[in-house]
Amino acid sequence: MSASDEPVLAHAQPLHSTGPVLLRFTALPEHVRTARLVAMAVARRAGLGDGALEGVRLAVGEACGRAVQRSESAGATELVEVEVSAGGRSLVIEVRDGAGDDGIETEDVALLLMAGLADDVAVTAGPGGPGGRTRLTWRV
Repeated sequence: MSASDEPVLAHAQPLHSTGPVLLRFTALPEHVRTARLVAMAVARRAGLGDGALEGVRLAVGEACGRAVQRSESAGATELVEVEVSAGGRSLVIEVRDGAGDDGIETEDVALLLMAGLADDVAVTAGPGGPGGRTRLTWRV
């Protein structure tokens, strides 16, 4: 991509403050779609551009799928939590699971995909221990 092909954000406006919106669900794959829809609705309401919305949908799906997989493999009964908030110049989505050390860590592709879609991805200790919190950030 040449410099003339790169998108220009000369007049980027701050996002409309919204949230936090908190969604809690049983660690089942069928609930991931609901989490994606909620995240997309908040991102759209906050004013995130159409080009970034698809990235939000995909990254949230990967983060929630990772949390469900970790919870299932660990036999964790805690609910998966998704917190979405927007304000200033960023949209932040945090996904938490209670899997702890017993959650499998074979989602290298998911982490790479999330890193390619969000401006910042951080995986840290969550309620159950290491790797249980995935924080995705988009900046405008």
